[in-house]
Amino acid sequence: MANEPNASLSQRLANYLAQLPPPAVLKLASGIEREKLRGNAGLPYETILSGLRPLLAAFRGARPGMADPMRRLCQPFEDLLSNAPEVDRARGRIARSVIQPLWSWLETELLPDALPDMAQRIVDHTLKGDAGARDTTVSVMHASVAAAIAAALDDARRDGARRREIEARLGGESGIEDARAIAAALSIAPVMLKLQSALPKGAADFDDGLVTAVKELYEEAREKSAEAALYVAFAAMARLAEPWQILRLARKVAHYRNDMLISRSELAVLGEALLADMDRIARAAESKRPGHADLDMLRGEIKRFARISRGFTAEIDLRRHGEWGQRLLGARARLSAAISQEMARFETDLPRALPLHQIGQYGRGGPLRPDISAAPDTARTERMSACLRFLEGLSPICEAVGAQSHCRSVRGQITVYLNTYEDRLLEELRTATGTARINAEAFIEIAARFREALGEDRTADILRRRADVALQVAS
Repeated sequence: MANEPNASLSQRLANYLAQLPPPAVLKLASGIEREKLRGNAGLPYETILSGLRPLLAAFRGARPGMADPMRRLCQPFEDLLSNAPEVDRARGRIARSVIQPLWSWLETELLPDALPDMAQRIVDHTLKGDAGARDTTVSVMHASVAAAIAAALDDARRDGARRREIEARLGGESGIEDARAIAAALSIAPVMLKLQSALPKGAADFDDGLVTAVKELYEEAREKSAEAALYVAFAAMARLAEPWQILRLARKVAHYRNDMLISRSELAVLGEALLADMDRIARAAESKRPGHADLDMLRGEIKRFARISRGFTAEIDLRRHGEWGQRLLGARARLSAAISQEMARFETDLPRALPLHQIGQYGRGGPLRPDISAAPDTARTERMSACLRFLEGLSPICEAVGAQSHCRSVRGQITVYLNTYEDRLLEELRTATGTARINAEAFIEIAARFREALGEDRTADILRRRADVALQVAS
């Protein structure tokens, strides 16, 4: 309970920082790093920087500012850092949350004399502007930390008590795996840094020239350690705007496009990582109760699934009955089923947002008219707007996720309902008075916004003009 105020403060700070424009974020980070390096007291530097780091990670190009020793340590593997929870974190990624406890472990136990000395030298060289001496010290730090972590984890492999002690320090088994990945990446730090120069962050096209350059760096790292070399590939993948393009590297190394041969190659982990991401998206969609999902967020995840699926099949020759082909089809089938279950509610949600009621003495078969006796329900309107945005957002990709039939069916039924409702609502608008007329006008605007959510702006405009004419006739 004692940690709750701090957690709340950190969350409020993160929310505030997220609202800052990018130039302000960069300026604030540079200032905080500069004052921290100078040793000026009075500000919670690490708390502020912790809130800034996820924002800074999204920026492309070289970041300005005076990097402190911890940031210098992380630079070779900074592309691998992730804020995702453990269950959602892809292979080859490292939890950002492990950095602080890892640094503390190094500082107090693994390198209690060497690390503080190297850190101070880095600060001094940075403040003096001596880049050569600073970079030399940073290189020594990378090698020293890699060796220290590797040795400690090797001891822990043979000593259960020691392993449990390290797990307690780093946050469990996942913390140990993160430390192992950090040690591997730091052991080839010069190659990892060269990768950052060779491959721009957010590269839109992993063309043959870039693939060749990354392949050469991968092979250079592989001469030192085949396991560590994988982090060159993972870091390259993280720097691509379209992560599935990393399969071009796998093709070039394997000398084949065939999925069976690539899946047995040393870079099969790249394809496995993409398939695991699709599996995760499908599982997450399956776990949502229909009607309770954040549809805007789910739509974004489904779009990402479709892009990965299309990219995967475009980059390699995927056999339908092969292991990878079956996994992709299985994930797509699960996602399609989840989409169908979610959209099954749309047909019942629409009449709740745009209600009809029976008139006359004809029983269940009596004519239906828009119910304008009460004002629109805001919650139902917002819910249906999200449903229609979801449906429209899936239209271009429904085939890629195996939901084309259901998308067409649901959209057709929604269109029929809207057409009927709008015609009858315009009739009501011509005769309604008082509160009923106000409600009818509100429902006209909602129906128009629903059309816009479906991408039918022209239809929405026509509906509004028809409503204006109906109001003039009524006057």
